[in-house]
Amino acid sequence: MAKAKPAPGSLDWQLDWSLWEWRRLPRVEAEIDQWDQLDQIIFIEEWPLEKDRLRRLERCAAEGAFTAEQRRRYEQLQRVVAKNRPIIKRLQES
Repeated sequence: MAKAKPAPGSLDWQLDWSLWEWRRLPRVEAEIDQWDQLDQIIFIEEWPLEKDRLRRLERCAAEGAFTAEQRRRYEQLQRVVAKNRPIIKRLQES
């Protein structure tokens, strides 16, 4: 049986979205110079929204709000963030 898509705003959706955003940073870094300047600015200016999402997920983790599967995905997210955080810092500084 196919797994249902998580409802927007749910913890599952938040985890999926955050993983997608953080995982795509290497590709964004490789391609951003080819983007329209406005798209570059929007990406950088909207990134704090992703940081806010990460903080909300961190609070959920601290409160024990995750299921075992969500906890596993959150730990995966933490690894991706640690690996790709230098990329977003470079993009914000350029």
